Amino acid sequence: MVLILLVVSLMLFILLLAPPSFELKSITISWHAEWDLWTILTAVGTIGATAVAVWLALLGLRKDRDAVARVVAAWITDDYEPREDGSSYERVVRVHIANQSTEPVFDARLNVVFGRDQTPLGPLSAPTPISVVPPRGELIYDITIPLLAHRNSWNPRATLYFTDPKDRRWLRNADGKLFDVSKEKARWSAPEAIPDERQLGDLSTPMNPMMVAVAFLAGVRDPQFDLEKLQVVLAPEAPGWADAEWAHIGSDLARYQPTSMVDYPAPRIARIKLSGNVELEGRSVEGEGLELEDFIFMTLTFAPDRGWRVFGVGASVRPDEILFEEGSLLEDSTPSPTAGEGSIHD
Repeated sequence: MVLILLVVSLMLFILLLAPPSFELKSITISWHAEWDLWTILTAVGTIGATAVAVWLALLGLRKDRDAVARVVAAWITDDYEPREDGSSYERVVRVHIANQSTEPVFDARLNVVFGRDQTPLGPLSAPTPISVVPPRGELIYDITIPLLAHRNSWNPRATLYFTDPKDRRWLRNADGKLFDVSKEKARWSAPEAIPDERQLGDLSTPMNPMMVAVAFLAGVRDPQFDLEKLQVVLAPEAPGWADAEWAHIGSDLARYQPTSMVDYPAPRIARIKLSGNVELEGRSVEGEGLELEDFIFMTLTFAPDRGWRVFGVGASVRPDEILFEEGSLLEDSTPSPTAGEGSIHD
């Protein structure tokens, strides 16, 4: 369309600068350039009008291309609300994903970041992926408990990948800017000698599932294995620990290391992927779309008075397959200000 307009404008320019005179008897065409002010002004006006038409056409194409994507966004609200007993305030953090268009968007993938350098924490409580964000819809996920592991996670923000109905892939970054990433390819980063501790969170509190996972792996791999010491990180509601063959568990987990991000499929359940690919240690995904091939899950459960504990290791466990103490899920899951102080190694 734009090319046609440019060709037409060029033809009009030539015709207007060099008007033809026809001799019918000889059926010949001769061209006489009559350079006068009127011809030049007319040509300039025509070119200007065509340029405006081209610009408007380009603008229209761009607006049509990102019409849906422009009104899809993700953001985080970080508030302090009174506790139920009225004794103090508690931090309540929620992530919002909104689609204000009249069409759905698909395969949405959220990533919570914080700090000036936008340290990534993963989707936390948001599903991955979110199959559909409905038109004129808003999805809200509470990430209060996941952020207990990151006490210094001030100014949290969100990035969002999604696909529009025309199969274009978009990124809304943490600064709110929109990018078409349909042609971008994901890759593994260069290995880092030292992991980013900000991603791992506060490793001195059982309110951090990553800390509990590291303690569990260290305990089962310890040549001087001590079940009594390990009990402090085991979930009492897990039925299999009493008959566990710890020597085999330690051997099976020898090559597995925790990845840096934790996802939370339900408010009191966390999952950590353990990677068995030693070549990927210290690497992270740049972009999206890469998946681990050799991995297992560590599933953890949460209680406000104790923090996180390991429920099982192996295949992914669905939230409805875990039995908590009767009535406990109906209680407030927010820990008191002093809960979890200190380390489970104390």
